[in-house]
Amino acid sequence: MSVDKARQLEQLRRAVTLKRLQEREGARPNGTRKGNEGIPRADRTAALPLSWAQQRLWFLAQLDPAAGVAYHIPAALRLKGHLDRDALKRALDRIVARHENLRTSFTSTDAGPVQSIAAETVGFALVEEDLASLDAPAREQALRARAAEEARAPFDLAAGPLF
Repeated sequence: MSVDKARQLEQLRRAVTLKRLQEREGARPNGTRKGNEGIPRADRTAALPLSWAQQRLWFLAQLDPAAGVAYHIPAALRLKGHLDRDALKRALDRIVARHENLRTSFTSTDAGPVQSIAAETVGFALVEEDLASLDAPAREQALRARAAEEARAPFDLAAGPLF
C-alpha cells in the first residue's frame, strides 16, 4: 500500500470515528450539544449560593476573622510623574463594573450564606491622601506605613469590597 493511500485511509478512519463519537454524545457537527446551548446565566435578582471556595472563606471568617488575612495577596504599584486622577478613577471603576466578583459580598440568611452582588455603578473606593507637606524621608516612611496597614486590613465579607 502506498503512503498516500495509507494517509487517506487514516483520515477516513478518523472522520468516521469522530462522526460516531458525535452521534453517541448527541453533539452537532459544529461541536455544540443538542438541547444544551451552554450554561444558562444565573438570575442575579435571586439569592445566589456561595461557591465551594466562597463557602470555605466564609466559614473560616466565622471561626476566626483574622484567618482571612491568609487570603490577602498584597501588591503595590509606585507611579512616578503626572497622574491623571480622573482617568485612573474611571479605569478602576470600569474594572469593578466588569467583574462581579469585585462587587460581591456574602450575606448571612436563615438558609445560610448567599452572594450579594452590588450594582455595576458601585465603583472603586479610591482613597487619596496628600503627603506633600512631609519631607522626602518622612513621606516615604508614611507611605510604607500606610501600605503595610492596608495590606493587613481584614476583609469584611458582609460589607465588601473584597479587594
